[in-house]
Amino acid sequence: MKKGAAEKCERIWIEQLFRRSPVSVNPVNIIVVSGMAGIGKTTMVQKIMYDWARGTQYQRFAFVFLFKFRELNLLDNENETQMSLTKLIERHYKYLSNDPLKDILKNPETLLFIFDGLDEYKHKLDFTQSQLCSNPDVEVPVHILVTSLVSRTLLKGCSVLITSRPTALEAMDMERVDQFVEILGFFPEQRLMYCKKFFGDTALAAQAFQYVKKNTILYSMCFIPSYCWMICSVLKSHFMTPETAKSEALQVGQWLCEAQNKELIRDTIGKDLKMNFSSTTLSAVDCAVLAAVISCCGELKELNLSDTPLTTECIKRLEPGLSCCSTVW
Repeated sequence: MKKGAAEKCERIWIEQLFRRSPVSVNPVNIIVVSGMAGIGKTTMVQKIMYDWARGTQYQRFAFVFLFKFRELNLLDNENETQMSLTKLIERHYKYLSNDPLKDILKNPETLLFIFDGLDEYKHKLDFTQSQLCSNPDVEVPVHILVTSLVSRTLLKGCSVLITSRPTALEAMDMERVDQFVEILGFFPEQRLMYCKKFFGDTALAAQAFQYVKKNTILYSMCFIPSYCWMICSVLKSHFMTPETAKSEALQVGQWLCEAQNKELIRDTIGKDLKMNFSSTTLSAVDCAVLAAVISCCGELKELNLSDTPLTTECIKRLEPGLSCCSTVW
């Protein structure tokens, strides 16, 4: 990771996110974490929550509230475009009833609000002063709650962490941010470390890592943790039983479905453009993912589904992908 302006970059660890700089007298309350897709922003958030819950880190916070921008989008579909902060918290944390929550909000300096995935939010953050609110019980559009927390007009003294892809940062007023952090991904030594942890078997890990290192394109992609996981999953299938390999392939397929990267999908499937899921139990969701991956690829020479039990719903979900297959067994 790196923080600060380009001329004042330094490498820090997750545990140092909220630590005050030695040259600064101001506390670090507002943090923006940037990183490209698959680099580990959400995983970092999960690690923060885990360490806080275990009591090993971030114990300055009595409560940590996590919200995903993707889920906040759904409020529009439920005709709840306006909401107070207290209601938003109660909605996501149902065990916090009204009276205890009011007491909790009286000590904002002990609170951390995490908003994950700004790039997925369909509303633009508006930092216009007239749009901000200061009362946690007043109902306003949800995006105003976010900007008010960042602007310190709402629950002044609380801490806010926002994650985002770089493309969405133009929506942020960076002058209000105490610390900007960019996740850079795996350094070369960390790629080898990941392989060792992924495979468990040292010899197998070394073999896989050497294979990847010889391929410049694959090795360069491994700085992104999710790509590294996907590449290791594909390589691992060469050393596993067919049943386990197919299970791993379905996991990779789910990630590819989210990535929607045609070139990456074709490279993962292989030059022969063949997929084998014979004698495999596929759910309707698995079939939908498989169809999406095949459709994004554009073509598949062979799809082997022999001895695979498929329900009517499974076949329906597979249909969009089947039209792209030259041969289906």
